[in-house]
Amino acid sequence: MSIKSQEDFLRFEELCNQFYSKPLDAPKIDEILSQYFLSPNFLNEYKQLLGFTKNSYVIAQICRGLTITITTYWQSLSAVQKSDMKTTIWCFIESLPPIESFAFVLLLKLNSRIIKYSWTTETKKNQIVEVVQKLLTQSPEHHILALKVLKDLISEFNDSFGEHLTSLQHRNISISLRDSVLLNFFQISLDSLNKSVVPDDKNNIMYDKMREQALELANSCLTFSFIKTISVEISEEVQTIQVPQSWGHEFENPANMALFFKIYKVYGNTRALDCLLQFISVRKSIFAKEDEKLKFLTNIISHLHECLKHNIGFQNENNHLAFSRILERLKSNYHLQFLVSTNGYNEWIDSLSTFTINTLKSPHFSPSSIYYLLSLWSKLVSSLTYIKGDPNKALLYKYTPSIIETFITNKIEMSSYSDEDDEILMDYEKMVEILEVLPPLGRLNYSTTCAQLKQYCDALIQQYQQEQNANRQEIIQRQLSWLVYIIGCMIMGRVGTSNEEYDKLDSELALRVFLLMSLSESKIQSKAHIPGGITQGALTLELSFLYFMQSFRKIYIGEKCMSSTNIYKHMTEQGAKTDHTTVFLSIIQKIGFNLKYWADESDMIKKSLDLFSDIANGQSTSQLLYDHKVTKDLLKSHDGKIFLFLEKPINTKNRTKYYTILSKLLYTDENIHLFDEFIKSFQLTVNELLGVPTAEAFRTEETKRKIIGLLRDLRGIISSTNSKRVFLLFFEWFNTFFSVLFHKILDVWVDHHDVINVLLKFMADFVLNKGSRMQFDNYSPNGFIIFRETSKILQRYGQLILNTQFSKSEIYKKKIKNIQTAMNIFSNSLNGNFCNFGVFELYGDNCFNLAVDIILKLSLCVPLNELMNFPRAAEIYSILLDLLCNNSQLLLDLNSQMFSHIMVSLHKCLESQYSSVSSTASNAIDKLISFAHFQRKSSKNPKVLQNIHRNFSENPQIISQFIDSIITILIKEDNYNLFIISKPLLACIIFSPESFQQVKQNYIQNFQAVSSPDKIEKIFANLTEDMQDNLETKNKNRFCTTNSANFRRDMKSLISNSRFF
Repeated sequence: MSIKSQEDFLRFEELCNQFYSKPLDAPKIDEILSQYFLSPNFLNEYKQLLGFTKNSYVIAQICRGLTITITTYWQSLSAVQKSDMKTTIWCFIESLPPIESFAFVLLLKLNSRIIKYSWTTETKKNQIVEVVQKLLTQSPEHHILALKVLKDLISEFNDSFGEHLTSLQHRNISISLRDSVLLNFFQISLDSLNKSVVPDDKNNIMYDKMREQALELANSCLTFSFIKTISVEISEEVQTIQVPQSWGHEFENPANMALFFKIYKVYGNTRALDCLLQFISVRKSIFAKEDEKLKFLTNIISHLHECLKHNIGFQNENNHLAFSRILERLKSNYHLQFLVSTNGYNEWIDSLSTFTINTLKSPHFSPSSIYYLLSLWSKLVSSLTYIKGDPNKALLYKYTPSIIETFITNKIEMSSYSDEDDEILMDYEKMVEILEVLPPLGRLNYSTTCAQLKQYCDALIQQYQQEQNANRQEIIQRQLSWLVYIIGCMIMGRVGTSNEEYDKLDSELALRVFLLMSLSESKIQSKAHIPGGITQGALTLELSFLYFMQSFRKIYIGEKCMSSTNIYKHMTEQGAKTDHTTVFLSIIQKIGFNLKYWADESDMIKKSLDLFSDIANGQSTSQLLYDHKVTKDLLKSHDGKIFLFLEKPINTKNRTKYYTILSKLLYTDENIHLFDEFIKSFQLTVNELLGVPTAEAFRTEETKRKIIGLLRDLRGIISSTNSKRVFLLFFEWFNTFFSVLFHKILDVWVDHHDVINVLLKFMADFVLNKGSRMQFDNYSPNGFIIFRETSKILQRYGQLILNTQFSKSEIYKKKIKNIQTAMNIFSNSLNGNFCNFGVFELYGDNCFNLAVDIILKLSLCVPLNELMNFPRAAEIYSILLDLLCNNSQLLLDLNSQMFSHIMVSLHKCLESQYSSVSSTASNAIDKLISFAHFQRKSSKNPKVLQNIHRNFSENPQIISQFIDSIITILIKEDNYNLFIISKPLLACIIFSPESFQQVKQNYIQNFQAVSSPDKIEKIFANLTEDMQDNLETKNKNRFCTTNSANFRRDMKSLISNSRFF
């Protein structure tokens, strides 16, 4: 579609307006607009449109369309078109078009995308700095624009995702920006900040905008991903920023830090604190001398003390949170010994104590602020043992007790408010995060802390026993909950060197909690029959008991714990005749109580099962459980008639864990004889499902609930089946019905993700040969039966799903997710080695070939780029390809389309940003190419030779693409195993020497600006030095170690100045 007339433009404009004004119709409108964007005429028409229209919606769509076009078809554009587009868009930006902010954001993104994609051919990397410098010298509006351009550019270059460039190319371009111009960007932000700090005048609004954008730019520079070899799987907050050494003078210059503090103190800007957080997080090795580091830290302490002393900006919650992060990060990056030796430490720790206590007393500050401050104090206290000389000089014994006392007091008083006001208690994850940092503070002067806890406990337990008013009871329950949580975390803080006195204190606290548990149970039982009788406060209190029991179990239950503590002796001395077995059984009874009385509370059920699982899997605690009467009774009566939570839809996911635990207890010498009795309830459900006569009757919500429940239960059972003996026991029962039932489920419920997902996940676990549980005897047909039925299920699922249509929004949840599980089923089957797959074809059974065929068809039905965007799917797919390459003959016999898809898939996996996927692909390529090489040299089968010739002739560039990608990984990436990544390179070079020569010539051409052709020729010659025309072990070892290491070293010395990616 083209825009050739006024009428065409009006139609296009109306579509752009409707795209934003009618969100429900946006997908359909987007399809129409895409026809405009993909038209060849659009690359000429956009210039006229930008010059003509003032409509922000139109401009936004033009920018979006151009971004899609260049992302998808950049390589197809001519050099003139690329240059013309770059110039046109920049001139349009420079003209400061009067458009709305959302359109301007898309305009900047388009500009950044063009610059990024043309970066590899740009010989003058700092040209962007020169262009921006011209903007900076013009009007204030242009200055602000320049800062926005640079910030957006950093965001674009820092992003490691996109369809046109591979992950390696993304990272290499990002590294190039870092090494060439990022420091210039940061210096521009500093200059702009200095200009924006001026006395109030008539232009203060413009200076405010300039300051805001300069801070955004500075923060983008400091938060840049400097280390591009860090695995993308790492998601934790980066504690140290690894700036290049060339940035050192910017951190050594005290004026820069002072500038950010000044902006915060004068303008109260939170972003200034974000920048300071990065400043403080800089790697210590950036400082050339120890004196410079000490000066840097002294300046930090001085500025922080001033802010703390005068309470600067802390009324703003965001400022308070950002400042708390800075304080915590300070200790993370500097040892206590170094802090104590800094001038101003005493004043700083005093003001820090006041700041912390005021924060704990206030109900207005974020729980995250509390966490950061308590984490800081916890780290300070934990470092006392490493301090040289008198530890009292750190002043922690002086200030810490008042902090833990304030925390406890505040939590009790805060619980007088409503649930909503006590935000931390209602957010379990936040609360546990805070509790984990408390023990060092509380146990620094443990007797004082325990005295406070016991005093509160005694008073509140007495009130709890006597109080009749429901509202007041609710408050007391929340107060007691906090006490139980704090006692639990204090017990968890016990260390191996704890003395007799500390065990006695722990026993006093623990007895109070066990007493409270008994009291709470009796109250719940008395009100369970009353609608609304069990309140939120009771639930909160019961959840705190689980935390306490988990803590107590870890520290004081088990044979290893018994030898290092006298806590049970102290508990007996206080009138509670008990030992670890008695306490252990009370915990088990408490879990059973929760499973019965809290069926509607999924969180309670989950946490109770988590505790039950830890006990069942504990080395000592499991032995106490195996042969106990409670366990045997549970294995005989375990279904929804006894434990109502199994019948509640909200607990569907908890069923798997429940039966995982029970099966672990069942599959022991003490209990295995109970298998038939244990399995009875499942057989009844199976018979009921098989007895449903019609598809219509089978497709009811009640049937669906039973199917999902059964499959989740069976998945729990099979996941604990870890030996051949118990697997045979399960299989003998399961084999009587599973094929018929599973086909029935697939036929009726294939379009329901929640049913099919559970079925496929069960099958993936079922065929997983963990612990060699499926290594059947030679005379047993079980392995063949299992694979044949698995193949039938995969075929049926594949046939049905390939003919089922899903909307774009559903494609991952309902299609890709299940397809990756189907791939996992087949991979687990291949990897399990529980049968000889070659036997099927020998005896005319095509179930193996049909399974391969349907799995490959499933992989084809999802766009490869889309599949690779999901990490788990990419990993499973790469493993599947690797396993298929074990039977390379099968792949070479595929038709041309399928073989090409396999090769392209291997190449995509090789270039994945996930090193595990890339390494797996390397292994697969090595197998496939090595097999092809051996067959070409030694096979006398003309069909085999014909297939090799046909497949590689129809994919002439694939070997050179493999070689090119592997070489790029070798010289660009440091987190790959050199031997693994070099093996397929050797195979490719030997299999196709002409492809290697082609890649070499490309390198010579692209490196000619920084090195002579002879030098590049020499480096590549060294790679193949003494290389034999075979893939024997000796040849591999030499090539994949010495030659590859030398090649990597030599190329790394050239790559930094190259424009080749």
